[in-house]
Amino acid sequence: MTNAIEVKDLNYSYPAEKSFVLNNISFNVKEGEVYGIIGPSGCGKPTLLLALSGLIPNSIKGDLSGSINILGRDNKGLSMAELSQKIQILFQSPDSQLFALNVEDEITFGLENLNLPWFEIERRLNNVLEELEIEHLRNRSIEELSSGQKQKVALASILAMEPKVLLFDAPTANLDQPSIRNLIELIKILKKKHTVLIVEHNVELINEICDNVLLIDDGKVLIEGKIDDVFKSKEYSEVMLPPHNLKEVIGKIGKLKSESKNKTILEIKDFNFKYTNNVKALSDIHLKIGKGDFIGIIGLNGSGKSTLALNIIGILKGSGEILLEGKNISKSDVYDRTKKIGYVFQNPNYQLFEENLFDEISFGLKNMGLGGKEIRERVYEVLHKINLADFVEKDTHSLSVGQKRRVSIASILAMKPEIIIVDEPDTGLDHKNAKELMEYIKKLNSEGKTIILISHSIELIAEYCNRVIGMKDGKIVDVKEVFEEYFNL
Repeated sequence: MTNAIEVKDLNYSYPAEKSFVLNNISFNVKEGEVYGIIGPSGCGKPTLLLALSGLIPNSIKGDLSGSINILGRDNKGLSMAELSQKIQILFQSPDSQLFALNVEDEITFGLENLNLPWFEIERRLNNVLEELEIEHLRNRSIEELSSGQKQKVALASILAMEPKVLLFDAPTANLDQPSIRNLIELIKILKKKHTVLIVEHNVELINEICDNVLLIDDGKVLIEGKIDDVFKSKEYSEVMLPPHNLKEVIGKIGKLKSESKNKTILEIKDFNFKYTNNVKALSDIHLKIGKGDFIGIIGLNGSGKSTLALNIIGILKGSGEILLEGKNISKSDVYDRTKKIGYVFQNPNYQLFEENLFDEISFGLKNMGLGGKEIRERVYEVLHKINLADFVEKDTHSLSVGQKRRVSIASILAMKPEIIIVDEPDTGLDHKNAKELMEYIKKLNSEGKTIILISHSIELIAEYCNRVIGMKDGKIVDVKEVFEEYFNL
């Protein structure tokens, strides 16, 4: 079997950076293979995909050496237009890939640029909508979709191009459990016609579908080989945590309570919300959250979890009452609410805007009127907790998605609000870094902070939450209803 991808002695550093992000990387991927790349957050995995796709160095400059061959041709001899018909990349953050106003226009954009006849465009459009079970999204506005729905649309747009090689950067990051199962089945089908390379923190997925795996750290290859051999290796145990036991996780969640015994700090009553196109996203929400609760909210993509959080913080405003410590804050603006409620966005790019980590984390502290000494102490405290103290002067926008995620959480944690809403905290993080971050959030909870955790990761909810509720079709439901959809129980 011939190689679809051949990488030899690959080195790369970003512009104005002295250190190499990729350091002497070499590996081969056979045609029709599903190949996994794993490693700790910030080890260079997304950068490697950018180099394979040709975006480095065609669009992103820097110092690149070594060779990359795709389907027998050197990348250096191919334009992006040529490469796009051979290889396509699905980015970890779908918002960085979507730009059309609606789903149909997004999926057909690349096909129209290939100057395909309309009947062929229509055929491919219908095929990918059916494959990903998103026919109902065909005429929806992109901005009204959940992150998981956006991820499916981005995937549909690259599948419609029918490339031979597919690059997936953390494809499960925004997906619920049924969607992950569907993705696994889809990849098994795709490998019949495509070569698939997956960068993923979800090692359970890697274990199930990949033929071989490459473990990298600090831009270097640690080990390559069969899944079992890599998972049992010394190199793996030094930088990664073992896969979760699903049965144990489900058992733990089944023991969590849905109601709180603590004094109510936040209450939502008779709450409803509709988007501008009259799509009802929240319906008759009633929810009490006790002071010191660590509550998990779980539900399928588009069930209303993030919409509920955005209404609590005041970015969106529906009808009904939101009571904070008994006071109705429904008409309060975001500024007033954030004095006691902190919200960590699902997409860290929505939250980061300063030029370096110190300025990013200290921004909110300065607005609180804190003195320079206390600001510095708080900044370095959270930077040490998220293992980024050495990056304090680094450009925020040059970080990996996982590192950005840690910074966005740190900027909120440093302000020490009474209630902290964290939307998908493990996005972009490997198990080890996710665990370290959650241990810090757990410590805040033990100190009396109220934590609202929105997550598709049942592992995180089982490990850290003392309450759990489900959401379905914009309503609060028994978590058993969600599990029936998650695992066909």
